[in-house]
Amino acid sequence: MNFGDPVYVHGGRSIALGLTGFSSSIGAETIFKNPAGMSRFSSSRVFLNFPVAKISERIIPDSDWSGDTGGAYYNDNTYMKVPELAIVYPFSKKLKVGAGMREIQNFDYKHTKDIYSGETYQGRITYDAEGSINGYNISFSMPFFKNWNFGFGYELLSGNPDIERKEISGTFTKTKYSYSGKRCVFSFFKERGDWNAGFFYTGKTNLDYDLTFTSGTLNPQKYKGTSHLPKTIGFGINYIWGGAVSAAFYFDIIKTYWSDLARVYKDRISFHTGIENDISARVKLRYGMAFIPSYEETSVEKVFFTAGIGYYVSASIYLDIGFAYGKRDYLHQWEGSGVSYDGRVDETMDLLSISLDWRL
Repeated sequence: MNFGDPVYVHGGRSIALGLTGFSSSIGAETIFKNPAGMSRFSSSRVFLNFPVAKISERIIPDSDWSGDTGGAYYNDNTYMKVPELAIVYPFSKKLKVGAGMREIQNFDYKHTKDIYSGETYQGRITYDAEGSINGYNISFSMPFFKNWNFGFGYELLSGNPDIERKEISGTFTKTKYSYSGKRCVFSFFKERGDWNAGFFYTGKTNLDYDLTFTSGTLNPQKYKGTSHLPKTIGFGINYIWGGAVSAAFYFDIIKTYWSDLARVYKDRISFHTGIENDISARVKLRYGMAFIPSYEETSVEKVFFTAGIGYYVSASIYLDIGFAYGKRDYLHQWEGSGVSYDGRVDETMDLLSISLDWRL
């Protein structure tokens, strides 16, 4: 079982700025993508994020392969993800440490599929999944060379998702997973006043799992296996211009090694950019774009348009709201019972994050 097309970005600020999870992480959420960024903190920081996601899919057949007079079928799921929390504490002027938790993969999913034989309706198959894989992070940062800082994060992964399927006959099959794993992230970050830059690397992750499969009244069957999360390497930069911090530009470029999951998958490079404008002393306007190529489909990109605002609630509390709309359309071919079917797939992804950043 592989995990595809994830969007690992945290907080309303990063969402609004083109999903720039590295260059735009200036609060405690930096422990997840850029632990070296903790070097800029002179006091403790707390980050709390409430994310919501909506995933929609529509398949439009080019021929009457469904027997349903050529109609489309739709799949739509909306879920509230696990709230994210991060805390950073400066042990000294040089050593900063952080800890936090976040959701890595959400399994909440419901879908029904009507089955036809020719034009005769045979019945409906129902899929229902729930649960998630979560990460528990410990990080530190310290000076490295001149204005460069080094950061390291260690993350324990665990989760217990369930996947249930109801067959046409009414028989239920249920698959229960118990995941465990760990991964590390390394980053280098340089802060130079009006511009900042850095690099990060996240290693390939092995997720070991115990699986229990139950079909109807039969005795449960148990298996063991390993899933994977791909390694990533990236570069991020942000530049502030306009004198008294009137605007800022953010840019991330990330390479994801999808071939770590399967050799048939292609390694891809995604591009993320965002702009932040000061509307007033307390309000910031943000907008951006992201291009994320598919690791499975050739020449297919998911394009995100993003926007949001930041607001100083007080001198120590900052509120960020970010929204991203992503869309991907492509032609796909299915094989079944010795017959090929063609159709167009329209996918959308809506992401909303409301986050708070405290300076203690």
